[in-house]
Amino acid sequence: MLFKNVSEEDIQILLEILEKESESANIWTKELRLLDPTTYKPDLIIELDDENLIIEFQSTEVNDKFSRRAHTYVAITDQKKENDKEVNIEVISTAENSKQISYRVNRLNTFRYNVMGFEKYDGEKIIKYVEEKLENNMKITSKDNIYLSLAPLMDKKKNNNISEKIKRVVDLLIELNKTNPPGNKLSFGITWLLVDKFVKDSELRNLLIDVLGEKMSAIYEYGERKEQKGIEKGRKEGIKEGMKEGIKEGIKEGKKEEKEEIIHKLYESGMTPEEISKRLKTDLEKIKK
Repeated sequence: MLFKNVSEEDIQILLEILEKESESANIWTKELRLLDPTTYKPDLIIELDDENLIIEFQSTEVNDKFSRRAHTYVAITDQKKENDKEVNIEVISTAENSKQISYRVNRLNTFRYNVMGFEKYDGEKIIKYVEEKLENNMKITSKDNIYLSLAPLMDKKKNNNISEKIKRVVDLLIELNKTNPPGNKLSFGITWLLVDKFVKDSELRNLLIDVLGEKMSAIYEYGERKEQKGIEKGRKEGIKEGMKEGIKEGIKEGKKEEKEEIIHKLYESGMTPEEISKRLKTDLEKIKK
């Protein structure tokens, strides 16, 4: 799990950046896989005092297509949560400034969420600040690490070379890890997400992931994550090639039950059977049942 055993102190630093307040905070480490293993993979979910907050990183301007997807994300998370708190989503964008989005689900229901553009921060200054502290053998704090991990997303002009900045951040984190072996679980986890999501050059992405992975293994259970990926891949391949009938039926029934619960949540949120059918690409008559 990317964010397993992250300290609450570090999460509070992240909440400060997100302009959120909560006496307690806990990052979900539970993997969410519902209709299909590729259907929903949240970037980050934090349980706060009064809400479960989904954080999504976005490199393009949000539109109706994204809003529909975000609305589904909230319904899925609401179905899987293990508490009675409401579920909200917030988007961290490299493409636009902060604003609130109001998406009309239907005539009676509007879905609202916030976009945070980090326009008040200067990512380049943050990176240079940490570089200077490192060169002068000054203490690098957890706060420095976390701001550094988010620096590639912070550009007032919204035209930054995010891949290049991510590479610089990875290089710095590796260098910092030499002087502070335990490292910072949260900053490494965030940087991993940014590499995986925003670095388009496959050769560079694989290189950075390998470098991060080598260091992450000494900090948290990176090996467990890779093993889980292998299990999921093997399971999918096995099902495709024809695994034992009992396993097939079990997976089939499990997906059916999960799908029914998601349909129920979307219906409760105000969507009509016709809208749910279109959203989930499911036969309308099955939904009406």
